[in-house]
Amino acid sequence: MGSIILTLEILVWVGLFFIPTVWPIIALVYFAILLFAWVKIVSPNTVRTKEVFGKYTGVLRQGLNLVVPFVTTTVRQDLYRKNFSVEVQWVTHDNVTAYVWLNVIYYVNDDKDDSRNGNIYKSVYSIDDPRTMMRAAIDEQLRAMMVHFTHKNIFEKREEIGQAIEERLREKLKEFGYKLDSIQVRDVTLDSTVMHAMNKVVETEKFKEAAMNEAEAKKIMQVKEAEAEKESKILLWEGMAGQRLKIAEWFQESIQMIKWADDSLDAKAILDFLLDSSRIETLGNIGAKDNNKLIYLNEDLEGRQSKRESKLIAGSDIM
Repeated sequence: MGSIILTLEILVWVGLFFIPTVWPIIALVYFAILLFAWVKIVSPNTVRTKEVFGKYTGVLRQGLNLVVPFVTTTVRQDLYRKNFSVEVQWVTHDNVTAYVWLNVIYYVNDDKDDSRNGNIYKSVYSIDDPRTMMRAAIDEQLRAMMVHFTHKNIFEKREEIGQAIEERLREKLKEFGYKLDSIQVRDVTLDSTVMHAMNKVVETEKFKEAAMNEAEAKKIMQVKEAEAEKESKILLWEGMAGQRLKIAEWFQESIQMIKWADDSLDAKAILDFLLDSSRIETLGNIGAKDNNKLIYLNEDLEGRQSKRESKLIAGSDIM
């Protein structure tokens, strides 16, 4: 800017002596540029520190500000929140390489103090690059913590890691006029070979658990089937016992009825009669259906061998 104004001054004096007709235009441009050099416009969420002959004299804030050209210089400082992503590598207690990805949000804490004790002055003149400082503080804090963690429990320590780093950064940033807004532990990973091995272990455990569940399910099904079969047989035998009981009751009632009809018949004759009647009824039921076959055995209905062993028993032999 100074060289431009100096050039314009030379042009103005040359115009005054050699080009009298154009010197008013040159003078107007000169004064416009000179006026512009006096004005400093500060945009929202920013400030400018003011230096006169290299000495700090205050802060220019949002809006239009007047400064003395060639004498006053300014340095811009942003007040809005900034995002900083950082990756740190370290070695755990069991010598496994681990990586952590962090996201840090920070900003200049404007305390409205324009003196050398204010945060604006500290953020501009006390530190050159806050990100380098934050990276070093995060790395230092993580390395101090990770020597106590193993690769197995490191994933459970995400919240603890974030809190420890947050406390550390808040103290460091405060020294330089900055303030920590928030910090997030985006991801924690291990070396690729270790991660692959851990995934294999988890996969194996899942297969083992699935096999155990399947075996337990089969066991339960077999037990249930056995219980169902037991209950079925119990019901079957109970039904057969009930059937036999009903048959016995029927025989008893029939014998009583026959005795009432003919008191001279004894119990054996009555029982033989009933058995023959039942046998004839069975034969009738068999003959009522097609393709049924009847096989005669040399045993009577009572299970005793017939007296006529050499002869098949027919229905006519009983009657």
